[in-house]
Amino acid sequence: MNKTSKNNFLLFGSIYDKPISPAEQQLICTRQLARQKTVTKLFSFPCEVYIELVHGLASILIGTSPTLEELSIFSIHDHLKIKPNMYFNIIPVSNEVTYNLIAPKVCMVPTELPVPYTYLPLSAPFQVCEVLDWYQTDVSQFHFHTSSHNYYELLYVSQGRLNVSIEKHNFTLSAHDLILCAPNDPLRARHLTIDSACSYLTVVFDLKGKTPLHLAHHIFHCSSEVKDILWKLSKQSLSDSYYTQMLIPCYLQEVLVRLLTQADETRRRRIISGSTQSEVHSDLLQQILAYMNAHVTEPITIEEICHEFFISRSSLQMLFKMYLHISPKSYLLNSKLEKSKELIRENQHTISEIAYLLGFSSIHYFSRLFKKYFDMSPSEYAKQAAGEPLNHTVDDSRISVHSHDAD
Repeated sequence: MNKTSKNNFLLFGSIYDKPISPAEQQLICTRQLARQKTVTKLFSFPCEVYIELVHGLASILIGTSPTLEELSIFSIHDHLKIKPNMYFNIIPVSNEVTYNLIAPKVCMVPTELPVPYTYLPLSAPFQVCEVLDWYQTDVSQFHFHTSSHNYYELLYVSQGRLNVSIEKHNFTLSAHDLILCAPNDPLRARHLTIDSACSYLTVVFDLKGKTPLHLAHHIFHCSSEVKDILWKLSKQSLSDSYYTQMLIPCYLQEVLVRLLTQADETRRRRIISGSTQSEVHSDLLQQILAYMNAHVTEPITIEEICHEFFISRSSLQMLFKMYLHISPKSYLLNSKLEKSKELIRENQHTISEIAYLLGFSSIHYFSRLFKKYFDMSPSEYAKQAAGEPLNHTVDDSRISVHSHDAD
């Protein structure tokens, strides 16, 4: 998350240290209480506005326009002076937050967001929950077959070279190379071959998370940071200390996060360069689109999509811009509006219910967006879908020929 002390906040305002005196500057101070981590509206003032936190932790969602792509989120650590005509709202990070809103006696202008914005605290999409086995060994020559099992397994070569055969796929790991084998894989049984002196570490573990890691069957040449962590893990694996059982999962968790970061950086460079990995990128994009379409009637966020596919927000943005020439947020909004047409034709819900199902902040905003995109209101589309003339008087109880729209 950005901080208000960073230079990129200067586009929206500035920070100050000492609380101002509203009376001296002929301003009005109102005490505000915020508890909801989901905001449906932004506010703007035609003048400068001051925000001073009194109690709790908070962030500010702010932009030069209420367009989803233009909004930024900043963690508030100082008093804020917001420029005129900015669109913003305060989101509590703690359970609740109290702050002073200081401004001249002018009315603030509310603007509804197309879809609600929900603050998500930092959290790991996966966690190493169990390390079942680990060992490291130095060998000269051998060839053996391992059995299949339903756990992840990490292989790291510190010296020498290791040949790994997974069914018809052959991998050669040199010094400081690493490969991750996934669970529940029909190709899981492995053959390991060493032709010369080799030192390697293997760790068998299980993860707690919604989706599997997308790192399997790919050789990583470890960065200096990953090598340092693996050295600590190797050293700890030889210890009989009581704290070994706590440290090894922590080190392993950090290794996996570093690998995900490395994979994401490689993906972003390839997207920018337009490399021959287009098929890989296209497959990933198709998986993401399928996930978004399957969850279109849920209040999913871009952050949740990033967590689901272990991709950074910037890489996701590049992927959509490169192949679809649209932002992820815009695609999600378009999908919701297209889904609303389908729900209208099904005639099973009121328009208010459809707006709620698709996560729009209100029926009024949903109706305005629908008309902007399709050049007719939801109620007009409902009548058209039912084959009725658009000037037909309708009953407000149903959504198809009968509408609960408020245009």
